[in-house]
Amino acid sequence: MKSVSAISPTTLIIIGCLIGAYLFFHPIHPIAAYLTQPDRVFLADNYWAFSDSVFRPQNVFWAESILMPLLAKALGASADRLAFLFLNVVLTISIMPVFCLALSKRVQSLTGLFLGIVIFATSFRYLHDYVLGAPDPLTIIFILLAASAGGRALAFYIFMAGITHFSLALVAVIAMIPLQALVESDQKLRRRDIKNAIAGLLLSKLFLLGWYWTFNYEIFSRWDFIKEKGIGHFWTLFIEKPFPFFYTPGPVFGLISFFGMIHFLIKRQYSIPIAYGFALTVAYGALFITLDGLRIFSVAIVGAYFYFLVCWLNRFVVLDRY
Repeated sequence: MKSVSAISPTTLIIIGCLIGAYLFFHPIHPIAAYLTQPDRVFLADNYWAFSDSVFRPQNVFWAESILMPLLAKALGASADRLAFLFLNVVLTISIMPVFCLALSKRVQSLTGLFLGIVIFATSFRYLHDYVLGAPDPLTIIFILLAASAGGRALAFYIFMAGITHFSLALVAVIAMIPLQALVESDQKLRRRDIKNAIAGLLLSKLFLLGWYWTFNYEIFSRWDFIKEKGIGHFWTLFIEKPFPFFYTPGPVFGLISFFGMIHFLIKRQYSIPIAYGFALTVAYGALFITLDGLRIFSVAIVGAYFYFLVCWLNRFVVLDRY
């Protein structure tokens, strides 16, 4: 059984970039998607305009997402809409190489590593059904980096995810904490990582509150929107189209999740499917109280899905040995 150390990080980055670019550009080129399906990039105008006015007073709900506009402004991408979209393209393609590097730190065999890369590439629908313009790819990247880290690095990545999109980072952390605890066998390290995840969230919230106060932000938040609409509004939307709601992450994701949970149930390892079931409930709950579809589910589930794959793939190490 070959170790993951047999493959270099550079090779993993190249593999990840090639897969990410293929998934992004196939079957619809993003320029063609923009011309024929403008709904795929409808968020670009909102965040692009925000990136150019990030240091001025705001009252729109997307103003909670600070880091993406700041990055665009620092790189000069806020000056032109096409440049802003190009930055989004780069970040979306970068999800795959980040996943490859993160997985290499958690799985125990080269077989498990490559199997995990194939599973994620074929099942994580956001990689080829993206919505350009939103901070989702950057949030996903930091959640994946957090899932592969521990200690202060974990707190830092959660903090960065929090200032990228606090609401979704909060939901993603809640969803992944039970599986994170199962992956880490050392009880002391488990408690440390949970504390660092909470610390990262708290620090990001404090940073955002300081930012809002400094630049006179008065945000009508997503939570305000939910309270204003009421649960009945979202229930009505769900009743109208229940199948598309559950189908949101795609059939391959559903099959991987189903067979993975069945595998653990057969092996009588009940804690993993229970923890993953909790994560799915949280992700679908976030999907239920929003109107943004796949992008919400993808960010909410990515950390938990990463840990679920790690738990499953590391069981193949046992199969390799015997």
